[in-house]
Amino acid sequence: MNYHLTNSIAIPLTLGVLIFVTGCSHAGNADQQPSQNQSQNQSGNSQLASPNSPLANSKSNQETTKNSASYTDKKRQATNIQCNNAVINQAYQAKNPSVKRQVLGCGTVIKVLKDDNEGSRHQKFLVKIDNYPNITVLIAHNIDLAPRIEGIETKNPIRFYGEYIYNDKGGVVHWTHRDPASRHQDGWLEYQGQQYH
Repeated sequence: MNYHLTNSIAIPLTLGVLIFVTGCSHAGNADQQPSQNQSQNQSGNSQLASPNSPLANSKSNQETTKNSASYTDKKRQATNIQCNNAVINQAYQAKNPSVKRQVLGCGTVIKVLKDDNEGSRHQKFLVKIDNYPNITVLIAHNIDLAPRIEGIETKNPIRFYGEYIYNDKGGVVHWTHRDPASRHQDGWLEYQGQQYH
């Protein structure tokens, strides 16, 4: 029998650990291998298969592969959900600057400001929050830790995931980047189909 390696599948585990499973496709007797794998699969042994493997179409492997593919850790979950500007509105209405909230919001860029170059450098712009026209937030995006959005312009939509802090001007959203020390929830900006983090 001759085996050769095919595609690798990364399986995320808890605590940010990844393992890689490499599928093998069988170059020997094609009739014999699928029946062996099907009997193993029917016995309840859940295996992962590469797309080229005879196991790729089995029900339990489709479920396992689906669960692995849809798994995201807490730091990446926000990219798979819709904007929730209601959370920003609740924090804004509470008017409490000591409360910090992780938010996923959408809005329109209304003004691009000059970079803040004191200390950590930040790209800054104002965003009017969708469905809440009375709320404008300042996005303070750390460009020492994340790429700058080149060519950002007013009247364009933007999505953001970061930490909201209320102020009397509407509030600030920062931590729109990865935390290299892994002590804070990662954030991001999404502008014209590209994500910055």
